[in-house]
Amino acid sequence: MSSMLTHITLKKTYFYNFYPVRAEEETAAPTGFRYHRMLVEIRDVRAPPVLDPRQPWQIKKTLTHQEVTCGKVVIPFNDTFEYILRYWNFCMSNHIAILGHRVAVVVWDVTNERQPRKYEGNDIYFQITPSENYVLTCTALMRDRKLKVDDYIGLYWDPRQSFFRIKLFYSNI
Repeated sequence: MSSMLTHITLKKTYFYNFYPVRAEEETAAPTGFRYHRMLVEIRDVRAPPVLDPRQPWQIKKTLTHQEVTCGKVVIPFNDTFEYILRYWNFCMSNHIAILGHRVAVVVWDVTNERQPRKYEGNDIYFQITPSENYVLTCTALMRDRKLKVDDYIGLYWDPRQSFFRIKLFYSNI
């Protein structure tokens, strides 16, 4: 006997309003109408990505000079929506994606799996950038781990525990 498994998940996406109503056009600043966007949840047609417990690192990247200097890991827009915001509730997603607020997060450095290190507090947060990418600010982790330009890291949002996990794969010595 086989059973059918149905995945009903909600995915977050931007909805842009490019066509203003007449009242919005008339009250627009002299520079013209600026489009509005809002975050909406849509029923997803496919199941969310399943984390492989042996290799859960959904976002992999090589650190740049700017990321190391500022202590902020840039996470592309698409990766944020597919691998992070998908697992957040709508209110929290709206808080960061539309309102542009910082969201305090917890980050676990699991490079040394036997002694993972937890980072949390005012200097550990996630936020949107003007270019609509996102950044994970974790200056203390970068300083403690002595991360450098061209270091290769893995990162993922753990939906079961509600925190980020980060791991250094390769260090440019």
